[in-house]
Amino acid sequence: MKKRISLCVIAVCWIMCVSVSEAQIKALLYHAHSNFGFSAETFSAQMDFLKDNGYHTITLQQFLQWHNNAEPLPLRPILITFDDNYIPVYDVAYPILQQRGFCAVNFAHTYYVGVITGNGDHCDWDEIQEMEDAGVFFTESHTRTHPHLTTLSDSDAWDEIFGSKTDIETNMSSKTCIAIAYPYGNYDDRIITFCENAGYLMGFTTINGYNYRTTPLFELRRTGIGGDTIEQFKQKIGFNTLPPAPPGDGWTIDNTDPNFFIDAGEWSVSTSVPQYYGTDYLTAPAGDGSSKVRWAAYLPEDGFYRVYAWWTEHSNRASNAKYEIHHLGNTTTVEVDQRSHGGQWNLLGEFEFSAEQPASIVLSNDADGYVIADGIWFEPVEVTRVSAWAFF
Repeated sequence: MKKRISLCVIAVCWIMCVSVSEAQIKALLYHAHSNFGFSAETFSAQMDFLKDNGYHTITLQQFLQWHNNAEPLPLRPILITFDDNYIPVYDVAYPILQQRGFCAVNFAHTYYVGVITGNGDHCDWDEIQEMEDAGVFFTESHTRTHPHLTTLSDSDAWDEIFGSKTDIETNMSSKTCIAIAYPYGNYDDRIITFCENAGYLMGFTTINGYNYRTTPLFELRRTGIGGDTIEQFKQKIGFNTLPPAPPGDGWTIDNTDPNFFIDAGEWSVSTSVPQYYGTDYLTAPAGDGSSKVRWAAYLPEDGFYRVYAWWTEHSNRASNAKYEIHHLGNTTTVEVDQRSHGGQWNLLGEFEFSAEQPASIVLSNDADGYVIADGIWFEPVEVTRVSAWAFF
């Protein structure tokens, strides 16, 4: 069933078209060893910051679905990885993550599982299996002996790459190893081909940066984290460049958020009209509805939410931009006039959402002028299982 609601406003807008911005996800790289600045105190503080500020850790499978199929994720998704399988992964990081409902990836070099070396002890297979069964640490490959892969012969490189995958799948129950982290970040086209042929689905480097849906799956970026202060941590995870907080409780998604998707057609980035939300906005000329964008995410709680939209106003904007709100058991189309009321949060309505299904807002260019895609804000009206919300 569809309902149509008219939201009347006035004004207009001129746009400069540039290349389309992309949603992004940070993957963090830890080594659970004091040589890398790791400690229970600093790691707890960093995880508390993520928890308190609405971040949600994701699995490699969730990342793949986002990357390959534009599947929604929880709000503020972040990927946490550990290299080298040091014993503090089990003794320290595991309980800290478990207490906060977080998960992470443990990249293990398989010939050192359960072995004490000059650098310290390593988790054994029983500990690895326990963490996997708990849904906290999912173990993937870091080769067998942690070599510089590009220096090896074909046969030795294959043994390290395919052999470590075999070791993990042999020693763990019902496990399919899908990812590899290149030791020392050392890889090239030959190594990528070996990883693909071995059956991996992705490879992680030590190159700093964000991962976009256009980032090659065997050249994924990671940001190194050690004994960073919270201020340093905030800078590294991109917290300081997030869009401003809304004037109330809840969650926002803008056009550079991982949960914003360009589903079809041509959309261009612009900053030509001021008072946009975040760093820019997207625009598409009037058309037949074949150009579509989507804000979609798993909200943390069942309940009713007020949904707001933000746009920039100008005289060339659509007087009938149509927001499709896909909520619990229904779809509501809200028609707005983007020629006015720009540079502010405009209420689209109050809707019920389930935490088990992504909340989804779709906007197309089925309109009589330029359509602006910028920010969406979900403000909880009634939630069922939490007593407080962070402000974003």
